[in-house]
Amino acid sequence: MNYLFPETKQQNKKTLIVIGNGFDLASGIESSYSNFKEWLQKNGKHRLIGLMDTFFSNQRDVWGDIETALGEYDEDSILEYCKPDENFDYDHPTRSMAAVEDSPDWIFKPILDEFLEEFRSWVDSININGAKKIRDLPIESKYLTFNYTETLERIYAIPESNILHIHGSRLSDKEYVMGHNNYRDPEDAYNDESQMLYLQQTWKKIIAWMNGLIKDSNAIIHQNQNFFNSLSDIEQVAVYGHSFYEVDWPYMEEIVKHIGIDKPWTIFYHVPADLKRIDSFVKKVGLTNVRKINR
Repeated sequence: MNYLFPETKQQNKKTLIVIGNGFDLASGIESSYSNFKEWLQKNGKHRLIGLMDTFFSNQRDVWGDIETALGEYDEDSILEYCKPDENFDYDHPTRSMAAVEDSPDWIFKPILDEFLEEFRSWVDSININGAKKIRDLPIESKYLTFNYTETLERIYAIPESNILHIHGSRLSDKEYVMGHNNYRDPEDAYNDESQMLYLQQTWKKIIAWMNGLIKDSNAIIHQNQNFFNSLSDIEQVAVYGHSFYEVDWPYMEEIVKHIGIDKPWTIFYHVPADLKRIDSFVKKVGLTNVRKINR
């Protein structure tokens, strides 16, 4: 059995344990974005998969990192795909402009809505019955988990009162939080003065829709301020299975805000790309006592 902290002298310290999706994956739970894609395929959602690839594979594979891919959208390419095939009717320009303006309403927006609905259904379907216990976890510690599953509660017998599911939990009726961190001012759509106004207005509409998928970390922190305030006596932090994508840095920064930069952090990582993001975060917030372990 692997212990969270190898040194016995650290076992009795007040500890915050941060849990990411890598923890569920290591426990044998099929909870990756690629598992989501496989679930969609099994349920015949091929059009949804294809259109998500079309709209959001501008800079990366959507299903490798959905949240980052969502933030890298290009409103012009989205509109180009949605536009009617027929040529612009200069004899009836108002009709043609309306057809272009309305086209994302009929193709792009329904795909966003379907994607979110299917994501919720997939999360609800994730099976944790076969999960294996991969390490000892102290029941008296506090837990901040980014996972929707009840792995900590069921597999590790951690009291619910010690756990904050920062993005929602299957044990509650709250919405599951997922999204990107690329807020854009919809008025930016008008920066290209060479384009027709009706195109700029349509870009603005797409940007506004995508802003609706922003993960509002500040609001989430505010809603859970009591938990973060309770961290003032934490003596050490352990992070397991979290990849330190920037979209989740605000939560980590809030932890540092309450416990300071000199408390020891033990961060378990899986791949070199994780280590690069961890180093960037450590440098940004100025942590002075960090141990990184490859597992």
